[in-house]
Parts: sequence; structure tokens; C-alpha cells
Amino acid sequence: MRKNYQRKARKSNHKFEVVGGQELLVRVPLPMAEVWAEMQAHVEELAGRAGLQILRAILENEVTQRVGPPHRPNPSAGCVRWGQQPGYVVFAGQKVPLERPRVRTREGQEVELESYRQLQHGKLQRAVREGWWPSCPRRTIGERWRV
Repeated sequence: MRKNYQRKARKSNHKFEVVGGQELLVRVPLPMAEVWAEMQAHVEELAGRAGLQILRAILENEVTQRVGPPHRPNPSAGCVRWGQQPGYVVFAGQKVPLERPRVRTREGQEVELESYRQLQHGKLQRAVREGWWPSCPRRTIGERWRV
């Protein structure tokens, strides 16, 4: 059977800090609205950078599947890496510049990366193209806007 004094010694209470055998109450009031206002831009920037790293990893993964790892191409693959060139992807509803990897066949023909094509056509572009975005007028006169 356990004694009460044994349980009391193991109990952790995070509101208190023990200093010299005495328990002191520690409270740190933070103005949460001001803290969030200061940090919001940094959090959004960090999330944006993480998202772009994920997009780059998606593109690199497709290239690796088609060609093989960098500096060790698969001889049986019919493609080779061919550098990079400026491009863009749609991320968070905006066009974001991104270096896109290039792949060519061994005969020299450009190979389209499926993941890059899909990343270029985000929901915003699809909405404008299909005409259901409320603020985008239709090209043909007489058609109603679809919402």
C-alpha cells in the first residue's frame, strides 16, 4: 500500500516553481493579441517557405523516378537531367516563381513533368478557366455567370 507522502513527492504541478524547498507561483501574462500581431507575418512566411520546399521535393521526386538519383543516372532509363529553368507554380492562390527541373530523352526531346503541369494549374486558375468565379465575366456575350 502506498503512503500519501510518496504520491505527493511525484506529483507535478506546472503552475508552480520550486525554489529552495518553497513553492512559488509563477504567472507570465502575455498580451496574446499583440504577440500574434507581431508573429503572424513570421508564421505565414515560415509556412510559405515550408510549402515551397514541399513543392520542390515533389518535382525532384518525379525527376528521380524518371531518371534516377543525381550524378548516378539509371542507364536503363530513357531520360536524362537537363538543368533547370525559371518557371512558376500556383501556391496559395498566387503564381510563385520556382526553378523547374528539366528532363530530356536520350534523343534530346523535352519531357513534360506531370507534377509540374498539375502545380501550374491550381484551383484559382481552374476557377477562372471554367467561369464559375463570381468576379470573372464570361468571354461570350449573353452567357450568365455561374456561381
